[in-house]
Amino acid sequence: MLFLIFILAFSSSQSQTVLPETLDAPSQSKDFSLIGTSKGLYYWDLNSSPVLLWKGASVRKIIKISGAVYLLTSKGIYFSRDLKTFEERNNGLSIKTIKHFENGKVSFTKQIQDLKDLEIDINNPDNLITCSKDNVYLSRDGGRNWSTYPNQTGTSGIKAVAVFSNPDLNIIMAHPFKGVYQRNITKNTRWKNISAGLYTYSGVTEEVSDILIRKKSSNLEIIASHNFSPFIYRYNDKIHLWQKVLKLKEDFAMVESLFSQKDSLYFVSDLGVLEFQENTKKLNKLDFSKIFNHFSHENELIVESLALFQSKEERYNFSQLWLLTKQNKSEYEERADKKKGLYLQAGIFRNQARLSQMRDFMEELKLNMVTVDMKDDYGHLRFTPRSKFLKNMSQVQAPVNLEKTVAFLKEKDIWLVARIVVFKDKVMYDYQNHKFAIRDKNSRAPWRGLVKRSNGELKLNQEYWVDPYSHEIWEYNVAIAQELLERGFDEIQFDYIRFPTDGVNLGQVHYPYQDPGMDRESALISFLNYARENIKAPLSIDIYGSNGWHRTGARTGQDVEMLQNYVDIICPMYYPSHFSQNFLSYPPQDQRTYRIYYYGSLRNYYIARKNSIIRSWIQAFKMNVS
Repeated sequence: MLFLIFILAFSSSQSQTVLPETLDAPSQSKDFSLIGTSKGLYYWDLNSSPVLLWKGASVRKIIKISGAVYLLTSKGIYFSRDLKTFEERNNGLSIKTIKHFENGKVSFTKQIQDLKDLEIDINNPDNLITCSKDNVYLSRDGGRNWSTYPNQTGTSGIKAVAVFSNPDLNIIMAHPFKGVYQRNITKNTRWKNISAGLYTYSGVTEEVSDILIRKKSSNLEIIASHNFSPFIYRYNDKIHLWQKVLKLKEDFAMVESLFSQKDSLYFVSDLGVLEFQENTKKLNKLDFSKIFNHFSHENELIVESLALFQSKEERYNFSQLWLLTKQNKSEYEERADKKKGLYLQAGIFRNQARLSQMRDFMEELKLNMVTVDMKDDYGHLRFTPRSKFLKNMSQVQAPVNLEKTVAFLKEKDIWLVARIVVFKDKVMYDYQNHKFAIRDKNSRAPWRGLVKRSNGELKLNQEYWVDPYSHEIWEYNVAIAQELLERGFDEIQFDYIRFPTDGVNLGQVHYPYQDPGMDRESALISFLNYARENIKAPLSIDIYGSNGWHRTGARTGQDVEMLQNYVDIICPMYYPSHFSQNFLSYPPQDQRTYRIYYYGSLRNYYIARKNSIIRSWIQAFKMNVS
């Protein structure tokens, strides 16, 4: 029986030269740039060769203050007075514990939780603000120490922050779908939602991508932008309303990295680096191709941030430049790109007549990919393994003749994807007296989710979850993937890379393999890092549609910004029945389904920083909404 069909694949040390003695006194004879790349920070006068100043992490943002710079990097925040020595400024920021499993040995490393933004108070440079997806962090001593201000929305996904003193110290945070919040630190107030006037659709506030605090005459002005629905706003604090400054275009576009000079607003978009002249309302495109092309062609680096100085003055400052500089696909992405096809149940693979019929159907529709369960939703292998390790642990049910079936499909050059359900696994749940099952924290018995019936009675659901923190579970699933690749599959697709989400008793779950310092995100990072290191083939992952639409790992932990570091293809389930009836429901009504898939895939592609192919699942079963 045919269930689902795929569509839409969007993919897309040198010798030291003379440096300025201080950042306040660059060479009078030269303009220069500080360029943040995927591998470090460079100094370049645009004529001689760029000079590597600092390496070891991607440099996502550069903030210049009098006599110093701050760097927002993939390893936290760094500070330098002379561009020669760089010191960490991470005390008080959240730290992740990552588990490693190699050659039978377990080890752990610490890393700063991924930071999304860094801003400075233009009236007091000792005040800095940054954020992770979960928390806002404020420093009042130049980043030496950070205090935590939790996200009060209850949903992860903070995108941007800002700080200003006027004279009270205030902080601002922006959420992917709950709007903008402000908090007066001096008066110790609560977070206050200040989203009135921002663009909303289907009852949801569009993602606020950046917040800029600038001086205008003697006053401070707050500017904000949307991604996806490309508006720029100015906040009117007298009537507490965001007022539209610019609508970039009618359709989809990105607006990131707001910057202001004189009477112009600058920003980074998928359309280019743009200047909006506020007096004339003209929109101009700036040309940074010399910088971008040099680092791409000569150094094979992705430019992520840029600060350009002219005669001591900062002329431009941009981040999020991957929107324009990330062009090349990885080897695995190249191989997996432009694939579209069918999901088939393993039973079809055991029925030669039915399989032949499906192959002919695919050829007629010019489909070139098949996804099939090789480890199903209950943990049964749908093939007979060869390895002793898998034979000892697994249970096989209704196996497919792999050699015969693979050869038959390869006659038509069909790309074969093996779906492996990972952490929902009854076989491993039951294995050796529930060795790997998650537990009830009170009774320590194996945990099952309880759901409430319409009559109020509770019953056990049909899901059996194993512990995602267990490196033995990682090893088992990766071993399955490795054997399937050896036997002819082209791609591994992991499903249920998440924690349980259903059950009135979710609060009772205990994870016996959880190591100190680890949380759900670090468990998923640790598994995916292990899988990426040991699977030498394209790797895809299935996610909830909402986690692909919004920049959040809410409910499941499936955070696309995190996942894109480890997988080549992301497969969001944009089922229209998973969205409310009024979601994107406007004339013409018959295009609603297309809108969900089209805009959802675009959003997912950019949330993943253009690092993953987006290959959406299409719903082909009964829909509860139109």
